[in-house]
Amino acid sequence: MDSFDRHILTLLQDNCRLTNEQIAEQVNLSATSVRRRIARLREDGIIIADVSLVDPGKLGITVIVSVTMNEETRQTYSRFKKRMLDADEVTQCYTVSGETDFIVIAHFRDLPTYEVWIDEYILSDDTIRRSDTNIVYSRFKYATALPVTD
Repeated sequence: MDSFDRHILTLLQDNCRLTNEQIAEQVNLSATSVRRRIARLREDGIIIADVSLVDPGKLGITVIVSVTMNEETRQTYSRFKKRMLDADEVTQCYTVSGETDFIVIAHFRDLPTYEVWIDEYILSDDTIRRSDTNIVYSRFKYATALPVTD
């Protein structure tokens, strides 16, 4: 990946609806070259999707749940990961270092919907030792663009 690719990625992360011609003008390449580069970035799995971002605050509540397992085994982790992958409400899930094993970010229509989910996916799971939930009441920074550096 060279400086042209990085510049293209920076532009697309800000606005994926830019045309090849608009990008070409900003990076000083031909539109054909930009098209080829974007195709290669997709083939290489660097660009994985083109999406419209939705404001989660307009659609309900966001919760951040930290989960600590009773034991750190491959089977326990795999089972939990599968359950989170299958849960439509979960939009992000991370395995993390420290006292907590997982951080789960999920979105719900309202608190009663969250209560049903937490009971089904967290409280009823005997492999979970502890969970802590934070309900997001204000989001003051949210960025999806990743820094593209050398």
